[in-house]
Amino acid sequence: MKKWKSILAITVAVLTMMIMTACGGDTSSDSDQNGPTDSGAVFATQDLSDCCTVSKAEGFYEEYMPDIDIETFNAGRDINNALKAQSADIGGAFGIVPVAVGLTSGIDYKVVYIATRIQGTEGLVAKEDSGINSVADLKGKKVGYTSASSGHYGILCALQDAGMTVDDVELIDMDPDAINSAWQRGDIDVAYTWNPTLINLKNSGGKVILTVEDLAENGHATYNFYVVRSDYAEANPDQVVAFIKGVQKGAQLYKDKPDAAKAAAAERLELTEEEINEQMTDIYPTIDEQMSDDCFGSDNAAKNLLQVAEFLKDAGQIDDAKDLEFFKSKIDTTYLEQAMKELEAE
Repeated sequence: MKKWKSILAITVAVLTMMIMTACGGDTSSDSDQNGPTDSGAVFATQDLSDCCTVSKAEGFYEEYMPDIDIETFNAGRDINNALKAQSADIGGAFGIVPVAVGLTSGIDYKVVYIATRIQGTEGLVAKEDSGINSVADLKGKKVGYTSASSGHYGILCALQDAGMTVDDVELIDMDPDAINSAWQRGDIDVAYTWNPTLINLKNSGGKVILTVEDLAENGHATYNFYVVRSDYAEANPDQVVAFIKGVQKGAQLYKDKPDAAKAAAAERLELTEEEINEQMTDIYPTIDEQMSDDCFGSDNAAKNLLQVAEFLKDAGQIDDAKDLEFFKSKIDTTYLEQAMKELEAE
């Protein structure tokens, strides 16, 4: 049974190694170019069931940034690598854990937009016949999870809220695809993961015990962010504003015509209508909602980034979790505010 510190040590070691090395991981590109271009930006992204994917599917980024180079990565840690290596200018949408670690590790980027307030698309799922009906029932169980992810943070928060620690369970680190396989083999009875794995396990004899929405009620809000390298943003403010317009158009389509937005995402992700309806259930703030207290307002996002960093520091795994002023300084809403003004004037 792994100890609390050993689990987090592995997490931080893996993240630090990945962040300090050049860009790694498999990628695919929507263009034939690698690295920053003179006329556009390199956008490092993931294909998730979200409004970022809607904007990609509908060509909204290209509408405002014709020369944008969109490169698809497997995980947030790979996006951090690309930003660190300056082979990408913009990153997103990716989670609060890699963003918090990236910032505290010294990657110089700014958070410019909240892509997602995660609700039901990430959580704890157990087999129907496992006898597990609550977090308390996890004692002595093997729990599949993915290190260096918001899912890792989620399971630790769930245990903490239930008055438990990692000493009470056996955490098994594996990629989402491996979680699927381990579930089918009977190697694990419970997992903390995200869609599409979460839905796949639920539809394979599973039941969802809790989601990020439940954790948020206890103060563990989880976001996906868009970030921009500071030097790129300073040199190309108009490009950042244009990018945010592309982000906003996808979020607005989802708000105004959710079925059309889901259909666009489903086509790109090769999902059925039923699958996209199950998977695309988070909150995707539009530009006029970004400054609400659920997003950047009242320094809410900065406070949650700090909470994640302190979570690691309290376990003795990072030397400096920074402070609220640090995270406030890493959030720059001037670009979305300018985008809003320009969109209102159109």
